[in-house]
Amino acid sequence: MIRRADRTIAYKSPASRSKRLYNTARKVMPGGNTRHSIAFSPYPIYVRSGEGCRVTDVEGEERVDFINNATVAILGHRNPEVMEAVARQLELGTSFAMPTEPEVELASLLVERVDYIDKVRFCNSGTEAVMNAIKAARVFTGKPKIAKFEGAYHGTYDYSQVSLSPPTESWGNAASPLSVQTLGSTPQVAEDVVVLPWNNIDACVELIEANREQLAALLFDPLPASLGLIPPKPGFIEKLREVTRANGVLMLADEVVSFR
Repeated sequence: MIRRADRTIAYKSPASRSKRLYNTARKVMPGGNTRHSIAFSPYPIYVRSGEGCRVTDVEGEERVDFINNATVAILGHRNPEVMEAVARQLELGTSFAMPTEPEVELASLLVERVDYIDKVRFCNSGTEAVMNAIKAARVFTGKPKIAKFEGAYHGTYDYSQVSLSPPTESWGNAASPLSVQTLGSTPQVAEDVVVLPWNNIDACVELIEANREQLAALLFDPLPASLGLIPPKPGFIEKLREVTRANGVLMLADEVVSFR
């Protein structure tokens, strides 16, 4: 009999299916994956199936799933009601280049249930949603710059990636962080982003007021995962709304994860 302590690391065996899959993946995908958040050393655990709160990997080992695909699978895997609804839709088709009734029903449900939502536009990813919101803010205000918090993640749009994980020597003053470009973007991108320090309201007010003539929007995550899920101090978001409203700056709430 194999002890459980040994089975949980079976995927590290040179003969494991996870190892073979990773070797193949590296030949056809950069870094062997298409999602950097699931990459870890020496290679990821490949999942075969899931049910409820558990997943089974390709080695046959069952594990408790504490991630639930970043809470997308909030009802667990293979939930009976979800499976039934998916099966009904499969009978009708899966992808259309035209609008559908469920799209209208979902949008109506969101508007009905969430007080601060008036209208909905569905996007393919969080990156696309943030990009569209920033572009709309620029058009609406006629101003080019955005503000964001140092270390906050908002997808892979050039402007939202500024100062995501800058090297220590590039941090600058704690009350006025430097705007640091991310690899793959141009220096000009960083010039159009004002970087704010999380939970330092006095510094935020000063930076917003100093850039108000050029600032279209403030992009923020009310529960920033990449900052260690540090919650906003009491009154912090409210004060940001007050100062942005007074200076003609929109607030873009990136709730791709926290809304769930």
